[in-house]
Amino acid sequence: MNAQDLRELLEKTDDKLSIFASRETLSKCEINVKELWDLISDFLTDEEKLKLFDYSHFTQFEGLIKGGIIGLVSDENIILQMLSNDNIMNGFASYQIFNIIKKMSDSGKQQLLHNQEFIEKYQIADYELKDIVYSLTDEARAETLADRDLIVDKLHLQDFQIVELVKGLSSEEAKSKMFGIYQLSNYQKIDIINTFNVISRLGILLSEESFSKYDITQILETLDIETLSEFLIHHKEFCDEHDIHPYEIVCRLDSERQKDFVANLEHIDLTLNEKREILATLMEDVKQSIDTTDFSEEYKTALSIKTTEASGRIILDLERDLDDYRGLDNLMRINPEEFTQEQRTKFMKVCDICPNMQVVSALNNVVAYTSTASEYKEAEEWITSLIDSLNPEYSKAQKMAVIDNAIGKRISYSPDFDTEVFNSADCRALWKIISSGYGVCNGIAKVEQYILDRIGIESEIISSGTHAFLKVKDIELPLASGETAKGNTILDPTWNLTMHRFGGRPDNFCMSYEEARKRDVDIEGKDHNCHKNDEQLQDATLNLDEQSLRRLFTSVGLADKEGQFPVKNLLEKSKLLDEFYAGDPAQNIVKQFLLLSKVCPEFATCQNSSMSILSNILLSNENLQFNKCVVNRVYARTDKLKSPTLFVYINSNELGQNFYFADKDEGQFVELPQEEFIKKFECYEEDLRKHNRT
Repeated sequence: MNAQDLRELLEKTDDKLSIFASRETLSKCEINVKELWDLISDFLTDEEKLKLFDYSHFTQFEGLIKGGIIGLVSDENIILQMLSNDNIMNGFASYQIFNIIKKMSDSGKQQLLHNQEFIEKYQIADYELKDIVYSLTDEARAETLADRDLIVDKLHLQDFQIVELVKGLSSEEAKSKMFGIYQLSNYQKIDIINTFNVISRLGILLSEESFSKYDITQILETLDIETLSEFLIHHKEFCDEHDIHPYEIVCRLDSERQKDFVANLEHIDLTLNEKREILATLMEDVKQSIDTTDFSEEYKTALSIKTTEASGRIILDLERDLDDYRGLDNLMRINPEEFTQEQRTKFMKVCDICPNMQVVSALNNVVAYTSTASEYKEAEEWITSLIDSLNPEYSKAQKMAVIDNAIGKRISYSPDFDTEVFNSADCRALWKIISSGYGVCNGIAKVEQYILDRIGIESEIISSGTHAFLKVKDIELPLASGETAKGNTILDPTWNLTMHRFGGRPDNFCMSYEEARKRDVDIEGKDHNCHKNDEQLQDATLNLDEQSLRRLFTSVGLADKEGQFPVKNLLEKSKLLDEFYAGDPAQNIVKQFLLLSKVCPEFATCQNSSMSILSNILLSNENLQFNKCVVNRVYARTDKLKSPTLFVYINSNELGQNFYFADKDEGQFVELPQEEFIKKFECYEEDLRKHNRT
């Protein structure tokens, strides 16, 4: 029996379902799946199609065949019954279920989307659920998307899927409502906004306060050339407020749109420098295509300047007329770390020509940090002066001792480190650190590495995860025996800062890894792992013993003939003051403060080093026994920048409670009554949190 025979049999039979119900009848038929579907479609009602699955030979069909039968049903209530029947759905893959659902009406789809048990039972994937939502008509999709609990908590759709669904809505009003429903990033919002019409895009652009410069640029680059040109003319104040330069938008356009913009350049009310910036940052093929016959020399010069297509930054050519770069400061982001002396000399001139350009340095060849042109010049002049002061007869070890000491005299650890106003970039920018006098460990290590490299000493910045310092390579060090040893050693410029500032012995100068690890352990036996890095430091075996270190620093005039460091005088004077004013603690404290200001006039601005000297030496003398002594930092309540001020709080039986602050203008400590001190100063929030934790 073939399909035609079975069709004729069905036409003659009143109870057509009985024919399909008979396994024996069907087994005698030689028909394919398509023919079976056609017969079921032609002869059975929807209710009868459901009853087919009361028979085991139908429930045993593979999912593809059963799915085809379900697809023949027009009554969605029956389809939903089928989809909820385990016997029918056995053997179905989720994609087969999806293919059935996507053909249903909006109400049927929405009913299933709310059926959590069904979704979990058949493990319908999130991308399939997203496609089901997408297949809804526009109004139904907007209604479904408005149910955040369904979309996020039950269907578990991801943000990028939600963005795709919102973008597909035809109503801009409906799209806008989604911003209040979902916590989308600005990047995701912009992806949606760029599907709006031009007027709507501009309206959102001008009113949305959370957008960054990059966000705004992303929207502006989607505008047609005429609208973009008008925006740049009529919204200059907006662009200035967000530090947006016209070239930053134009350089992101494709070639054809760049050509269209340049063709209209003379009719756009931009400054000469803004137009030159645009011309300099055009794609190279666009530059080549421009007819420069009627161009001014200033325009031609701008076109001849090479820039990177990715960012529009100038590729500096120190061999050309440097004055060509005048006015193009915004395009200048130069890393001069590898410059020769001749190139540095020329670059100094560029700094004068483009005073507002950015000078960058890279930390571990990964992250770039920015200094200003004036900071670069000041720092390089100091470095050059330092290098020129080195005795040509000095060994590399002697030169390194002078350099490490000079860094300690010039630079302090950032006093606002670990506070809410700490700038993590400024304290790691090579030339800014030297100019400002402040840095943190990896930035300070970078400074010393850069200077050592200038005199031919190779080093590497090493990190333990919490601290950074240098591994100096192939350095030759003098030994106590009179011999020399060559190898790798550790130099920790940050841990030497205080000692160099106050003329002390730099205990962290040229130590072996073994010795460095000993110094990571505090007096209570806790290992802080500050120098722990077995992999990179196992070859740092060279250690300068104390006698040799003293001889080395004596040889360069930083210690006396007996190897004693200047800090000895501070210690002796402090002890004498303590003995002389043993019976007068108030005067003892004042005299110790005065001694500090004489030894280090800048003590109020090198807070971290001063805090260390005060805590460990000046205020820890035998006759200064306090119930409590706090040496820390605060900031003046009137100071919007929250610049740190060094203060001392002392609580003693003899004096009661005493507050002192380091006056930066006067260069001395000033005592204030408690009420006045509290009224004048505020603690950093981070310091308070740390105090509460301890």
